[in-house]
Amino acid sequence: MKARIALLSLFIMFLFPFCKTASYTDAPKPPENYNPADEPPLISNLVIPVSISIQDLGNSLNSRLSGKALYEDYSYADNGNDGLMLTVWKSQDITMFLSGNTLKYRLPLKLWMKKNLLVTDAEAEAELALNMKTTFSINEDWSLSTQTEVEYHEWLSKPRLKTGIGDINIESLANLALNRSKKNLSQTLDRFVSQQLTLKPYVQDVWNALQEPILLDSTYRMWVKTTPTSIGMTPVTSDWNNIKAKIAVECLNDVTFGEKPWFRENSSLPNLQHLVDAPDDFQVRVATDVPFPEAERIAKNMMTGQVFESGKNKVKIEDIQLWGNNDRLVVNAKLSGSFNGNIYFIGKPEYNPLKNQIEVKDLDFHIDTRSFLMRSAAWLFSGTIKNQMKKAMVFPLDENIRALKASVQQTLAHYELQPGVLLTGTVDSVTVENSKVTPTSIRVNLFSKGKLNVDVKGL
Repeated sequence: MKARIALLSLFIMFLFPFCKTASYTDAPKPPENYNPADEPPLISNLVIPVSISIQDLGNSLNSRLSGKALYEDYSYADNGNDGLMLTVWKSQDITMFLSGNTLKYRLPLKLWMKKNLLVTDAEAEAELALNMKTTFSINEDWSLSTQTEVEYHEWLSKPRLKTGIGDINIESLANLALNRSKKNLSQTLDRFVSQQLTLKPYVQDVWNALQEPILLDSTYRMWVKTTPTSIGMTPVTSDWNNIKAKIAVECLNDVTFGEKPWFRENSSLPNLQHLVDAPDDFQVRVATDVPFPEAERIAKNMMTGQVFESGKNKVKIEDIQLWGNNDRLVVNAKLSGSFNGNIYFIGKPEYNPLKNQIEVKDLDFHIDTRSFLMRSAAWLFSGTIKNQMKKAMVFPLDENIRALKASVQQTLAHYELQPGVLLTGTVDSVTVENSKVTPTSIRVNLFSKGKLNVDVKGL
Protein backbone atom coordinates (compact mmCIF):
# COMPACT_ATOMS: atom_id res chain seq x y z
CA MET A 1 0.00 0.00 0.00
CA LYS A 2 2.78 2.44 0.95
CA ALA A 3 4.66 1.61 -2.24
CA ARG A 4 1.58 2.36 -4.33
CA ILE A 5 1.16 5.77 -2.64
CA ALA A 6 4.82 6.66 -3.25
CA LEU A 7 4.55 5.65 -6.93
CA LEU A 8 1.39 7.74 -7.25
CA SER A 9 3.10 10.78 -5.75
CA LEU A 10 6.04 10.48 -8.14
CA PHE A 11 3.63 10.13 -11.06
CA ILE A 12 1.78 13.31 -10.03
CA MET A 13 5.04 15.27 -9.61
CA PHE A 14 6.23 14.33 -13.12
CA LEU A 15 2.80 14.88 -14.63
CA PHE A 16 2.31 18.36 -13.13
CA PRO A 17 5.79 19.91 -12.81
CA PHE A 18 4.35 23.44 -13.03
CA CYS A 19 2.71 22.97 -9.64
CA LYS A 20 6.12 23.04 -7.99
CA THR A 21 6.60 26.14 -5.76
CA ALA A 22 10.01 27.79 -6.06
CA SER A 23 11.77 28.83 -2.87
CA TYR A 24 12.84 32.43 -2.35
CA THR A 25 16.44 33.09 -3.37
CA ASP A 26 18.17 36.42 -4.01
CA ALA A 27 20.98 37.38 -6.33
CA PRO A 28 23.96 38.98 -4.54
CA LYS A 29 22.98 42.50 -3.54
CA PRO A 30 25.11 45.38 -4.95
CA PRO A 31 26.43 47.60 -2.15
CA GLU A 32 25.01 51.06 -1.57
CA ASN A 33 27.81 53.64 -1.75
CA TYR A 34 28.35 57.11 -3.15
CA ASN A 35 31.17 59.19 -4.52
CA PRO A 36 32.31 62.04 -2.27
CA ALA A 37 30.61 65.36 -3.03
CA ASP A 38 33.42 66.95 -4.99
CA GLU A 39 31.38 69.01 -7.44
CA PRO A 40 32.18 72.74 -7.44
CA PRO A 41 29.60 75.18 -6.05
CA LEU A 42 26.93 76.25 -8.49
CA ILE A 43 27.53 79.99 -8.84
CA SER A 44 24.55 82.07 -9.93
CA ASN A 45 24.57 85.63 -11.17
CA LEU A 46 21.58 87.81 -10.36
CA VAL A 47 21.53 91.08 -12.25
CA ILE A 48 18.96 93.42 -10.70
CA PRO A 49 18.30 96.75 -12.45
CA VAL A 50 17.33 99.35 -9.86
CA SER A 51 15.13 102.25 -10.89
CA ILE A 52 14.49 105.26 -8.63
CA SER A 53 11.82 107.66 -9.82
CA ILE A 54 13.13 111.21 -10.18
CA GLN A 55 9.59 112.47 -9.64
CA ASP A 56 9.37 110.52 -6.36
CA LEU A 57 12.76 111.85 -5.35
CA GLY A 58 11.59 115.39 -6.07
CA ASN A 59 8.30 114.84 -4.22
CA SER A 60 10.17 113.55 -1.20
CA LEU A 61 12.59 116.46 -1.25
CA ASN A 62 9.72 118.95 -1.60
CA SER A 63 7.94 117.34 1.32
CA ARG A 64 11.01 117.44 3.54
CA LEU A 65 11.74 121.09 2.74
CA SER A 66 8.14 122.27 2.98
CA GLY A 67 7.64 124.88 5.71
CA LYS A 68 11.29 124.83 6.76
CA ALA A 69 13.63 127.78 6.64
CA LEU A 70 16.63 126.98 4.53
CA TYR A 71 18.62 129.89 5.85
CA GLU A 72 18.12 132.14 8.88
CA ASP A 73 20.04 135.25 9.93
CA TYR A 74 18.31 137.28 12.62
CA SER A 75 21.29 139.41 13.62
CA TYR A 76 22.52 142.71 12.18
CA ALA A 77 25.97 141.81 13.47
CA ASP A 78 26.42 138.63 11.43
CA ASN A 79 28.41 138.54 8.21
CA GLY A 80 30.75 141.33 9.22
CA ASN A 81 28.10 143.64 10.77
CA ASP A 82 26.26 143.95 7.47
CA GLY A 83 23.17 145.32 9.24
CA LEU A 84 20.95 142.87 7.40
CA MET A 85 18.67 140.07 8.54
CA LEU A 86 17.70 137.40 6.02
CA THR A 87 15.40 134.35 6.05
CA VAL A 88 14.90 131.99 3.08
CA TRP A 89 12.04 129.49 2.46
CA LYS A 90 11.07 127.22 -0.42
CA SER A 91 8.17 128.96 -2.18
CA GLN A 92 7.32 126.46 -4.95
CA ASP A 93 8.09 122.85 -5.78
CA ILE A 94 11.60 121.92 -6.77
CA THR A 95 12.07 120.57 -10.30
CA MET A 96 15.04 118.37 -11.09
CA PHE A 97 16.72 116.19 -13.67
CA LEU A 98 19.82 114.01 -13.76
CA SER A 99 22.76 114.38 -16.11
CA GLY A 100 25.36 111.64 -15.63
CA ASN A 101 26.27 111.65 -11.96
CA THR A 102 25.08 115.23 -11.51
CA LEU A 103 21.64 116.08 -10.20
CA LYS A 104 20.44 119.49 -11.36
CA TYR A 105 17.42 121.24 -9.94
CA ARG A 106 15.66 124.56 -9.77
CA LEU A 107 14.70 125.77 -6.30
CA PRO A 108 12.17 128.65 -6.08
CA LEU A 109 12.64 130.63 -2.83
CA LYS A 110 10.92 133.33 -0.88
CA LEU A 111 13.10 135.87 0.94
CA TRP A 112 12.41 138.08 3.90
CA MET A 113 14.94 140.82 4.65
CA LYS A 114 15.26 143.52 7.29
CA LYS A 115 17.78 146.32 6.99
CA ASN A 116 19.10 148.63 9.69
CA LEU A 117 18.91 152.21 8.30
CA LEU A 118 20.36 153.86 11.45
CA VAL A 119 17.22 155.92 12.18
CA THR A 120 14.79 153.09 11.49
CA ASP A 121 14.46 149.55 10.23
CA ALA A 122 12.98 148.59 6.90
CA GLU A 123 11.70 145.26 5.64
CA ALA A 124 11.61 143.70 2.20
CA GLU A 125 10.26 140.54 0.57
CA ALA A 126 11.22 138.98 -2.74
CA GLU A 127 11.21 135.74 -4.70
CA LEU A 128 13.96 134.18 -6.72
CA ALA A 129 14.94 130.81 -8.15
CA LEU A 130 18.27 129.16 -7.42
CA ASN A 131 19.65 126.85 -10.07
CA MET A 132 21.78 124.28 -8.29
CA LYS A 133 23.59 121.04 -8.94
CA THR A 134 24.67 118.14 -6.78
CA THR A 135 27.51 115.91 -7.92
CA PHE A 136 27.59 112.53 -6.20
CA SER A 137 29.70 109.39 -6.10
CA ILE A 138 29.12 106.03 -4.44
CA ASN A 139 31.72 104.93 -1.90
CA GLU A 140 32.84 101.37 -1.27
CA ASP A 141 30.68 101.20 1.87
CA TRP A 142 27.62 102.15 -0.24
CA SER A 143 27.44 105.63 1.27
CA LEU A 144 27.18 108.62 -1.05
CA SER A 145 29.51 111.56 -1.24
CA THR A 146 27.69 114.67 -2.45
CA GLN A 147 28.77 118.19 -3.30
CA THR A 148 26.08 120.80 -3.86
CA GLU A 149 26.65 124.27 -5.27
CA VAL A 150 24.59 127.17 -6.59
CA GLU A 151 25.21 127.71 -10.31
CA TYR A 152 23.23 130.95 -10.67
CA HIS A 153 20.09 132.67 -9.46
CA GLU A 154 17.28 134.61 -11.12
CA TRP A 155 14.89 137.07 -9.49
CA LEU A 156 11.20 136.25 -9.83
CA SER A 157 10.21 139.45 -8.00
CA LYS A 158 13.01 141.89 -7.24
CA PRO A 159 13.57 142.97 -3.65
CA ARG A 160 12.44 146.50 -2.73
CA LEU A 161 12.97 147.91 0.72
CA LYS A 162 9.84 149.54 2.13
CA THR A 163 10.55 152.82 3.97
CA GLY A 164 8.51 155.82 5.08
CA ILE A 165 9.84 157.85 2.18
CA GLY A 166 9.21 155.18 -0.50
CA ASP A 167 10.48 151.85 -1.79
CA ILE A 168 14.21 151.42 -2.45
CA ASN A 169 15.54 148.87 -4.95
CA ILE A 170 18.05 146.81 -3.02
CA GLU A 171 18.79 144.16 -5.65
CA SER A 172 22.53 144.78 -5.46
CA LEU A 173 22.43 144.55 -1.66
CA ALA A 174 20.32 141.36 -1.84
CA ASN A 175 22.75 139.87 -4.38
CA LEU A 176 25.57 140.57 -1.96
CA ALA A 177 23.67 138.89 0.87
CA LEU A 178 22.85 135.90 -1.32
CA ASN A 179 26.44 135.49 -2.41
CA ARG A 180 27.46 135.47 1.25
CA SER A 181 24.78 132.91 2.13
CA LYS A 182 25.31 130.58 -0.85
CA LYS A 183 27.75 128.42 1.08
CA ASN A 184 25.30 127.90 3.93
CA LEU A 185 22.45 127.31 1.50
CA SER A 186 24.54 124.77 -0.42
CA GLN A 187 25.47 122.93 2.75
CA THR A 188 21.81 122.80 3.84
CA LEU A 189 20.67 121.50 0.46
CA ASP A 190 23.60 119.10 0.30
CA ARG A 191 22.54 117.56 3.59
CA PHE A 192 18.92 117.13 2.44
CA VAL A 193 19.88 115.71 -0.97
CA SER A 194 22.46 113.26 0.42
CA GLN A 195 19.85 111.93 2.85
CA GLN A 196 17.39 111.35 0.01
CA LEU A 197 19.88 109.83 -2.42
CA THR A 198 21.32 107.24 -0.05
CA LEU A 199 21.37 103.77 -1.66
CA LYS A 200 22.67 101.66 1.18
CA PRO A 201 19.29 100.98 2.88
CA TYR A 202 17.79 99.76 -0.41
CA VAL A 203 20.80 97.59 -1.27
CA GLN A 204 20.76 96.23 2.27
CA ASP A 205 17.07 95.37 1.85
CA VAL A 206 17.80 93.48 -1.38
CA TRP A 207 20.77 91.71 0.25
CA ASN A 208 18.67 90.60 3.23
CA ALA A 209 15.59 89.69 1.17
CA LEU A 210 17.60 87.41 -1.12
CA GLN A 211 18.54 85.24 1.86
CA GLU A 212 14.99 84.56 3.02
CA PRO A 213 13.93 81.09 1.73
CA ILE A 214 11.06 81.35 -0.77
CA LEU A 215 8.31 78.74 -1.03
CA LEU A 216 8.02 78.00 -4.75
CA ASP A 217 5.49 75.17 -4.63
CA SER A 218 3.19 74.50 -1.67
CA THR A 219 2.07 71.08 -2.95
CA TYR A 220 5.57 69.63 -3.02
CA ARG A 221 6.76 72.06 -0.31
CA MET A 222 9.60 73.11 -2.57
CA TRP A 223 11.86 75.87 -1.22
CA VAL A 224 14.69 77.81 -2.80
CA LYS A 225 17.37 79.27 -0.54
CA THR A 226 19.89 81.83 -1.77
CA THR A 227 23.26 82.59 -0.19
CA PRO A 228 24.77 85.76 -1.71
CA THR A 229 28.57 85.92 -1.75
CA SER A 230 29.44 89.22 -3.44
CA ILE A 231 27.73 92.31 -4.83
CA GLY A 232 28.63 95.01 -7.34
CA MET A 233 27.07 97.94 -9.15
CA THR A 234 27.33 99.62 -12.53
CA PRO A 235 27.66 103.41 -12.96
CA VAL A 236 24.49 105.41 -12.40
CA THR A 237 22.64 106.53 -15.53
CA SER A 238 19.31 108.21 -16.11
CA ASP A 239 16.54 108.90 -18.53
CA TRP A 240 14.04 111.74 -18.18
CA ASN A 241 12.10 109.89 -15.51
CA ASN A 242 14.39 107.59 -13.52
CA ILE A 243 17.78 107.17 -11.95
CA LYS A 244 19.08 103.78 -13.03
CA ALA A 245 21.82 101.32 -12.15
CA LYS A 246 22.37 97.57 -12.18
CA ILE A 247 23.20 95.63 -9.07
CA ALA A 248 24.95 92.30 -9.74
CA VAL A 249 24.96 89.61 -7.05
CA GLU A 250 26.92 86.38 -7.10
CA CYS A 251 25.23 83.70 -5.00
CA LEU A 252 24.70 80.03 -4.29
CA ASN A 253 21.22 78.47 -4.59
CA ASP A 254 19.70 75.33 -3.11
CA VAL A 255 16.30 73.74 -3.64
CA THR A 256 14.90 71.61 -0.83
CA PHE A 257 11.63 69.80 -0.17
CA GLY A 258 9.69 69.66 3.08
CA GLU A 259 9.80 72.14 5.92
CA LYS A 260 11.18 75.66 5.48
CA PRO A 261 14.98 75.31 5.48
CA TRP A 262 16.91 76.76 8.38
CA PHE A 263 19.12 79.70 7.51
CA ARG A 264 21.15 82.32 9.33
CA GLU A 265 21.00 85.72 7.72
CA ASN A 266 24.31 87.30 6.82
CA SER A 267 23.46 90.94 7.42
CA SER A 268 26.99 92.15 6.71
CA LEU A 269 26.68 93.92 3.37
CA PRO A 270 29.99 93.51 1.45
CA ASN A 271 31.84 96.48 0.07
CA LEU A 272 30.75 97.75 -3.32
CA GLN A 273 32.49 96.36 -6.37
CA HIS A 274 32.44 98.90 -9.19
CA LEU A 275 31.37 97.24 -12.45
CA VAL A 276 31.77 98.67 -15.92
CA ASP A 277 28.56 96.93 -17.08
CA ALA A 278 26.39 93.90 -16.37
CA PRO A 279 24.19 91.75 -18.63
CA ASP A 280 20.46 92.30 -18.73
CA ASP A 281 19.61 88.69 -17.82
CA PHE A 282 20.01 86.87 -14.56
CA GLN A 283 21.58 83.41 -14.72
CA VAL A 284 20.70 81.03 -11.92
CA ARG A 285 22.17 77.58 -11.35
CA VAL A 286 20.47 75.52 -8.70
CA ALA A 287 20.80 71.93 -7.54
CA THR A 288 17.48 70.12 -7.21
CA ASP A 289 16.62 66.50 -6.53
CA VAL A 290 14.35 63.75 -7.82
CA PRO A 291 14.07 61.89 -4.48
CA PHE A 292 14.35 58.09 -4.63
CA PRO A 293 10.75 57.67 -3.34
CA GLU A 294 9.49 59.80 -6.24
CA ALA A 295 11.65 57.93 -8.78
CA GLU A 296 10.47 54.61 -7.29
CA ARG A 297 6.85 55.74 -7.56
CA ILE A 298 7.29 56.45 -11.28
CA ALA A 299 9.01 53.10 -11.88
CA LYS A 300 6.45 51.14 -9.83
CA ASN A 301 3.54 52.69 -11.73
CA MET A 302 4.99 51.27 -14.92
CA MET A 303 6.48 47.96 -13.76
CA THR A 304 4.68 46.62 -10.67
CA GLY A 305 2.30 43.81 -11.62
CA GLN A 306 3.79 43.19 -15.04
CA VAL A 307 4.29 39.55 -15.98
CA PHE A 308 7.19 38.30 -18.13
CA GLU A 309 7.25 34.85 -19.72
CA SER A 310 9.93 32.70 -21.31
CA GLY A 311 8.70 29.34 -22.45
CA LYS A 312 6.99 27.64 -19.53
CA ASN A 313 8.50 30.09 -17.04
CA LYS A 314 6.97 33.33 -15.98
CA VAL A 315 7.59 35.96 -13.28
CA LYS A 316 5.70 38.93 -11.97
CA ILE A 317 7.29 42.10 -10.63
CA GLU A 318 6.13 42.73 -7.08
CA ASP A 319 8.20 45.76 -6.09
CA ILE A 320 10.94 48.17 -7.16
CA GLN A 321 13.63 49.82 -5.04
CA LEU A 322 16.39 52.24 -6.03
CA TRP A 323 19.73 53.28 -4.51
CA GLY A 324 23.12 54.50 -5.60
CA ASN A 325 26.34 52.65 -6.36
CA ASN A 326 28.98 55.34 -6.87
CA ASP A 327 27.81 57.26 -9.95
CA ARG A 328 25.34 54.57 -11.05
CA LEU A 329 21.78 53.69 -10.11
CA VAL A 330 20.86 50.24 -8.76
CA VAL A 331 17.36 48.93 -9.58
CA ASN A 332 16.17 46.18 -7.25
CA ALA A 333 13.33 44.16 -8.79
CA LYS A 334 11.46 41.76 -6.48
CA LEU A 335 10.02 38.88 -8.51
CA SER A 336 7.51 36.11 -7.88
CA GLY A 337 6.55 33.06 -9.94
CA SER A 338 9.00 30.69 -11.52
CA PHE A 339 11.71 32.69 -9.79
CA ASN A 340 11.04 34.08 -6.33
CA GLY A 341 13.54 36.63 -5.12
CA ASN A 342 15.43 39.83 -5.92
CA ILE A 343 17.46 40.57 -9.00
CA TYR A 344 19.43 43.76 -9.65
CA PHE A 345 19.96 46.05 -12.63
CA ILE A 346 22.47 48.87 -12.82
CA GLY A 347 23.04 51.87 -15.09
CA LYS A 348 24.09 55.51 -15.13
CA PRO A 349 21.47 58.31 -15.00
CA GLU A 350 21.95 60.89 -17.72
CA TYR A 351 19.95 63.88 -18.90
CA ASN A 352 18.49 63.73 -22.40
CA PRO A 353 18.10 67.37 -23.54
CA LEU A 354 16.11 66.44 -26.65
CA LYS A 355 13.39 64.72 -24.61
CA ASN A 356 13.89 66.77 -21.44
CA GLN A 357 14.09 63.70 -19.23
CA ILE A 358 16.49 61.68 -17.12
CA GLU A 359 17.29 58.26 -18.58
CA VAL A 360 19.31 55.41 -17.09
CA LYS A 361 21.76 54.68 -19.87
CA ASP A 362 23.16 51.19 -20.52
CA LEU A 363 20.83 49.62 -17.96
CA ASP A 364 21.70 45.92 -17.66
CA PHE A 365 21.76 43.07 -15.17
CA HIS A 366 24.30 43.70 -12.44
CA ILE A 367 27.35 41.49 -12.97
CA ASP A 368 26.66 39.46 -9.80
CA THR A 369 23.02 39.03 -10.81
CA ARG A 370 24.13 37.85 -14.25
CA SER A 371 26.45 35.23 -12.79
CA PHE A 372 23.75 34.11 -10.35
CA LEU A 373 21.07 33.77 -13.03
CA MET A 374 23.37 31.82 -15.33
CA ARG A 375 23.40 29.09 -12.69
CA SER A 376 19.77 29.19 -11.57
CA ALA A 377 17.46 31.02 -13.98
CA ALA A 378 19.22 31.70 -17.26
CA TRP A 379 15.86 31.81 -19.02
CA LEU A 380 15.32 35.34 -17.59
CA PHE A 381 17.93 36.61 -20.06
CA SER A 382 15.77 35.65 -23.01
CA GLY A 383 12.75 37.53 -21.66
CA THR A 384 11.87 41.18 -22.21
CA ILE A 385 12.23 42.18 -18.57
CA LYS A 386 15.46 44.11 -19.15
CA ASN A 387 14.08 46.11 -22.06
CA GLN A 388 10.92 46.96 -20.14
CA MET A 389 12.98 48.01 -17.14
CA LYS A 390 14.96 50.35 -19.39
CA LYS A 391 11.71 51.99 -20.48
CA ALA A 392 10.60 52.34 -16.86
CA MET A 393 13.82 54.05 -15.80
CA VAL A 394 12.81 57.33 -17.45
CA PHE A 395 11.97 60.36 -15.35
CA PRO A 396 10.39 63.19 -17.35
CA LEU A 397 11.24 66.70 -16.20
CA ASP A 398 8.92 68.67 -18.49
CA GLU A 399 6.12 68.88 -15.95
CA ASN A 400 8.47 69.62 -13.05
CA ILE A 401 10.25 72.35 -14.97
CA ARG A 402 6.99 73.91 -16.11
CA ALA A 403 5.72 73.87 -12.53
CA LEU A 404 8.98 75.38 -11.27
CA LYS A 405 8.92 78.07 -13.94
CA ALA A 406 5.28 78.91 -13.21
CA SER A 407 5.91 79.07 -9.47
CA VAL A 408 8.92 81.35 -9.83
CA GLN A 409 7.05 83.54 -12.30
CA GLN A 410 4.12 83.88 -9.91
CA THR A 411 6.50 84.87 -7.09
CA LEU A 412 8.23 87.46 -9.27
CA ALA A 413 5.00 88.99 -10.54
CA HIS A 414 4.79 91.24 -7.48
CA TYR A 415 7.31 90.67 -4.67
CA GLU A 416 7.46 93.58 -2.24
CA LEU A 417 10.83 93.70 -0.50
CA GLN A 418 9.54 96.45 1.76
CA PRO A 419 6.92 99.20 1.38
CA GLY A 420 7.81 101.16 -1.75
CA VAL A 421 10.50 98.69 -2.92
CA LEU A 422 9.08 96.23 -5.47
CA LEU A 423 10.92 93.30 -7.04
CA THR A 424 9.48 92.07 -10.34
CA GLY A 425 10.79 89.77 -13.02
CA THR A 426 10.26 87.18 -15.72
CA VAL A 427 11.66 83.66 -16.16
CA ASP A 428 12.57 83.11 -19.79
CA SER A 429 13.87 79.53 -19.61
CA VAL A 430 14.62 76.67 -17.23
CA THR A 431 16.81 73.79 -18.42
CA VAL A 432 18.85 70.93 -16.93
CA GLU A 433 22.63 70.92 -17.23
CA ASN A 434 23.63 67.52 -15.77
CA SER A 435 22.69 64.83 -13.27
CA LYS A 436 24.32 62.66 -10.59
CA VAL A 437 23.40 60.16 -7.88
CA THR A 438 23.31 61.26 -4.23
CA PRO A 439 22.51 59.26 -1.06
CA THR A 440 18.86 60.30 -1.26
CA SER A 441 18.10 61.15 -4.86
CA ILE A 442 18.94 61.63 -8.48
CA ARG A 443 20.23 65.19 -8.52
CA VAL A 444 19.90 67.50 -11.48
CA ASN A 445 21.44 70.93 -11.87
CA LEU A 446 18.91 73.40 -13.23
CA PHE A 447 19.94 76.46 -15.21
CA SER A 448 17.47 79.32 -15.61
CA LYS A 449 17.58 82.69 -17.32
CA GLY A 450 15.33 85.68 -16.97
CA LYS A 451 15.08 89.32 -15.97
CA LEU A 452 14.65 91.12 -12.66
CA ASN A 453 13.93 94.71 -11.73
CA VAL A 454 13.68 96.68 -8.49
CA ASP A 455 11.47 99.76 -8.53
CA VAL A 456 11.83 102.23 -5.67
CA LYS A 457 8.66 104.25 -5.26
CA GLY A 458 7.40 106.71 -2.70
CA LEU A 459 10.69 107.80 -1.22
